[in-house]
Amino acid sequence: MKPKIMHNSAQVLYRSPLGALQTGDTLLLRLQAEDASAVTLRLFVDSAGEDHPMTLQSGLWSVRLTLPGEPGVLWYYFILDTSQGRRYYGPLSGRTQGEGLVYDQPCPSFQLTVYDRAFRTPDWFRRSTMYQIFPDRFRRGDPSNLEKGAAYHHRMGRRAILHEGWGEMPLYQPLEGEKYYAPCDYFGGDLRGIIDALDELKELGVTLLYLNPIVEADSNHRYNAADYKRVDPFLGTEEEFAELCAKAKERGMRVMLDGVYSHTGSDSLYFNRKGNYPGKGAFQGKDSPYYSWYTFHEDGSYQCWWGFDTLPEVNERDPVWQEQVITGKDSVFRFWTGLGASGFRLDVADELPDDVIELMRTALKKQDPENALLGEVWEDATTKRGGEGERTYALGRGLDSVMNYPFRNAVLPFLREQSGAPALVSFLVSQQLNYPPPMYYALMNLISSHDIPRFRTILATGLDGEGMSREEQAQVYVTGFQDHAASRLQRLAVTLQYAIPGIPTIYYGDEYGMHGLKDPFNRRPLEKPDEDICGFYQQLGRLRRQEPVLQTGHASFLALGEDVLAVLRFCLGGSDYFGAPAGDSMMLFVINRSDDAVMTRIDLDRFTAGLSQEALRLLAGINPRRAVDLQYGDQYTIRSRRFHVSIEAQDSAVLRIEL
Repeated sequence: MKPKIMHNSAQVLYRSPLGALQTGDTLLLRLQAEDASAVTLRLFVDSAGEDHPMTLQSGLWSVRLTLPGEPGVLWYYFILDTSQGRRYYGPLSGRTQGEGLVYDQPCPSFQLTVYDRAFRTPDWFRRSTMYQIFPDRFRRGDPSNLEKGAAYHHRMGRRAILHEGWGEMPLYQPLEGEKYYAPCDYFGGDLRGIIDALDELKELGVTLLYLNPIVEADSNHRYNAADYKRVDPFLGTEEEFAELCAKAKERGMRVMLDGVYSHTGSDSLYFNRKGNYPGKGAFQGKDSPYYSWYTFHEDGSYQCWWGFDTLPEVNERDPVWQEQVITGKDSVFRFWTGLGASGFRLDVADELPDDVIELMRTALKKQDPENALLGEVWEDATTKRGGEGERTYALGRGLDSVMNYPFRNAVLPFLREQSGAPALVSFLVSQQLNYPPPMYYALMNLISSHDIPRFRTILATGLDGEGMSREEQAQVYVTGFQDHAASRLQRLAVTLQYAIPGIPTIYYGDEYGMHGLKDPFNRRPLEKPDEDICGFYQQLGRLRRQEPVLQTGHASFLALGEDVLAVLRFCLGGSDYFGAPAGDSMMLFVINRSDDAVMTRIDLDRFTAGLSQEALRLLAGINPRRAVDLQYGDQYTIRSRRFHVSIEAQDSAVLRIEL
């Protein structure tokens, strides 16, 4: 029996077209409401509510809208006059998409993202598999760089502690006589080491390297830049970076750099508080070519990033800074792209003004439309707010992509049995509908990074470092039993990374089961404690690289109970989601988190969420006969578009559906 009141924003019957739409598009919204005598759509544009009367057509209340000509995020709910009085219909509390709920008063709203019609992201970028490297901790290639780097930084009066053994614990306490911990210890990972590892990374299926900062700086993390146009001597030379890009390209890989542009180091060419550099920095006075970069107060103090006086904050709207960093013929952007970089990951993108990010995009795309711009954003980028109001960098004029921390934050509780498959599917569908498709298919889908505890450690111990001192984190020990259990769950998370649209991202060492809580324990030198899981990553990496359907195919998600979810990917009719030519193909991923084996029923007709009318038509037009498990070789006969799949405890099935 159908519910009397229904709107499901993930079903094309109720919202057509589905998902984020382009500026100026026409949208049809429908509501089933058998008991209503009148229905009104309340649409919020720029926080102002507009009421649109709906008409009853073929049993559904309908309204057709022409969307604004400027990008933005719109919101809507329904107002109904019924025999029981006035009612309201909106999404469940805490959600923005999917099936809704009847309320007695004004209620939450469904999200409707409107993005710039001209928005494109590079095709190669959407098809990538990313590997993130913290350079000092990845691999030593030229041992002499340790001595060269230390000698240079010592001449500058900087601390540089060298580790003799690669497996030593990173420094995590203040040095003797110091009050605060300082990241001044070095293991000797360098650019030559990355070059030496390129063949191994290719075997892993990697097509994009993202390097944490490589520029000269007084720290091992280098987020306090000293010279934007120089490779830190610990890591090598600009010539070696160009060699890395060239040799990566030979192997079908590109290189993306970390761009830290909201602040610099105080001990830098630009600020020069210690006087280490021969020219005049901003600290030396107003006749410095960099003085206008920064904001000085009457008492001689200056604006700092989060109050740290070693990190003077820059004024990104300063024309001089913009020319020297972004737009000039000798800009920082041009310098690195000229050496072979294919784009930048913007550190703390939330703290860069939207118009500056748009300027960065324009400059980067002018150099080469294939360059990519990725932003560090921790929340839903489409609804992020800042000091200047709603952020617009996800609406087609700013970023190509963002770091998808929300994905990690949704998968983790599912695997820890703190939430179920329906909640995870709801999250996946919401991202699918809220993000502009060019960005959605390019989201950096991560489970670990240099800023959060390693995924496997949380799964193994239940600890995330919160409320723990560094001394306590250093003492955490993972037993063999804990590690084995975490390994099984990590495989499920990785399977999902490779199953869904977006860029699956490996944080160096995760492919070998490395552990570590917060910084610096999540930045330990690369170890290889689990060779088996590396083989698992290699299998998925090869599969994604070989199967265009996993890169740009249509996607639909389905919960099969609390413990099991399925992801269907397909290209049909000779094209992919974006209309580009693609061979017909279909793959199904089924993930079972439970401690028991399951036999689950697959009905292809149930995969409807998030699919357009054309995708549904194509899907309904096939009659597959067999599904083959690519991991175990099991074969399943499909009858009337239905079949049963057997999945072991805490395992997954990766099925090719033969068309």
